[in-house]
Amino acid sequence: MAVDHTKFRKPGEAKKESDGPITRKWWTISDPVEKAQNITRIVNFLSENDSKRQTQYQMSARLYGNITMMGVNGLSFAKINSTQSSVKDRVTYNVVQMACDTVQAKMIKNKPRPTFLTSGGDYKLQRKAKKLDKFADGIFYEQEAHKLMPLCLMHAEVLGDGLIHVFREHGRIKWEPALASEMFVDPVEAFYGKPRQLHRVKNIDREVLLDLFPKKKDAITNVEGAKIDITGQYQNVSDQVTVSESWHLPSGPDAKDGAHVITIGSDTLFEEEWKRPYFPFAKLTWTPRLYGYWGQGIPEQIQATQLEINKICWVIQRSLHLGGTFKVWVKNGSKIIKEHINNNLGTIINSDEMPRYLLPPVVQPELYERLKELKGEALEQIGVSQLSAASEKPAGLNSGKALREFNDIESDRFQSIGQAYEDLALQLTRLSIDEAKEIAEEEGSFEVKTPGKKFIETIDWKDIDLENDEYIMKMFPVSSLPKEPAARLQTVTEFTQAGWYNQRQAKRLMDFPDLEQIDSLGDAQEDWLHETLEKIVDDGVYTAPDPGMDIQLAKELVLQYYAQGQTQGLEPKKLDMLRQFNTQLDVLTQKAMPPLPPMAAQPTAQPMPTPQSDLIPNGAGQGAA
Repeated sequence: MAVDHTKFRKPGEAKKESDGPITRKWWTISDPVEKAQNITRIVNFLSENDSKRQTQYQMSARLYGNITMMGVNGLSFAKINSTQSSVKDRVTYNVVQMACDTVQAKMIKNKPRPTFLTSGGDYKLQRKAKKLDKFADGIFYEQEAHKLMPLCLMHAEVLGDGLIHVFREHGRIKWEPALASEMFVDPVEAFYGKPRQLHRVKNIDREVLLDLFPKKKDAITNVEGAKIDITGQYQNVSDQVTVSESWHLPSGPDAKDGAHVITIGSDTLFEEEWKRPYFPFAKLTWTPRLYGYWGQGIPEQIQATQLEINKICWVIQRSLHLGGTFKVWVKNGSKIIKEHINNNLGTIINSDEMPRYLLPPVVQPELYERLKELKGEALEQIGVSQLSAASEKPAGLNSGKALREFNDIESDRFQSIGQAYEDLALQLTRLSIDEAKEIAEEEGSFEVKTPGKKFIETIDWKDIDLENDEYIMKMFPVSSLPKEPAARLQTVTEFTQAGWYNQRQAKRLMDFPDLEQIDSLGDAQEDWLHETLEKIVDDGVYTAPDPGMDIQLAKELVLQYYAQGQTQGLEPKKLDMLRQFNTQLDVLTQKAMPPLPPMAAQPTAQPMPTPQSDLIPNGAGQGAA
């Protein structure tokens, strides 16, 4: 079914190249030129009918960026920027930026880390799941996840939605932030929050695009240069081109109507069947709406309050400027020379009358009270206390337990966004695994490097290759000790009383920024043993026990590894290695035992006296012959 796009053109507006009938099922078009032109018409149509959302994005960005805004007009963000002076001529209290930055600081204290659990798997699957943990760590490390995820969170706070595009480039997985203003969906199709098609419009450097698609050199070279926005009103000086990337999800598990297409101008650069039932974007929403695909950000929630604050600040500034100095009342005909009224010392003024100095009230106190109320109302609407926004603690709240309770109570408001932030890490992991599988299928292998405590380890996907139904992803946040001294002392004391750390370690923890640092020292022996035993069970590489190992702990761990291997089908050769390791531990134990003390010399027997006989005087004592 086709829609005539020309009827949406305003009266008197010139005809565009993109005008023409729209084919709804663009993924069914076989001709690459016609498909590219049709996608361009669809994107232009969605953009023209989505101006309200784009205008809100501009206003939200301006509010967060502290750009002058006394109304809600729809001027372009680029044009607004171009008219701003380098020095602001107004006084403002940017509660939008304060709320966003405070929430950002609270949320990024935890660094979510995905982990994998097998569903009833044997020893081999469990070992693969552990490697999958390291594989995911390597992806996060390579993509600098804990820098990119906070950026995505900030986009969600300001615009309502933050997105990260996960894709392949030159045989590697790549994460890239995507602005919600670049994305377009059909509002009717996305009414329940699950659209079937998605379009992204992005400007890319022409040379970069030529490197990615060298076979499309003519189309890329001849296409018109990109504009700052898709409306095409403002030119730029860089050599960029506008690229559209479109997805259509398959209608069912066995359907063949999934599509992924990259177009430029009137040509198709890339096309493939899309088999996944979801888009390659990890999405974080600040506040989901009751219907639709896009969320609501902090500026939109409190923009009316921010506008009122701006007006009051403007009134106060003007009042101080106009009435903030004294006034001199001089009667007509008093013959007072105005130049004599100055700030010079010892000025003599000749006059028949004395001038009167008036000090009128500068600003009504109600304005300051109203300004204070609006600040509190805006922050409370978001769930941020004014104390947190100012990095202060309540007066009299000094105990560690009280500080932790205060933080927990305040954090309850952000439970939903906290869970969404952790889910963002799971989405990124799932999308990265999908890309790793496809790269490994095409290239034969896909390796990532993961940093360990002592060395960099390389993990190849071919050594994992778990199916989706063989593992379950879980999320665990990496927490740190409290920053407040009282709360930190209370936490360390509780850990010490529980027996987790001794007093020496507790003293060191008070100076360390995180528990991980002391753990790396206290667990060094156990880490050494686990590394040695895991090489046996994973790779069949045997390393004899070292005299410097904790023999008692080694005996305990090797027996646990052996028992687990027996119950979960470990190869007999590796079981023999574990038995050999245990035997050598016994040898080391015997060598470490102190030698037995030497036995004392046995006393020799006393010689028997020569027997005497009364019957034979002077006898020699021998017996009878």
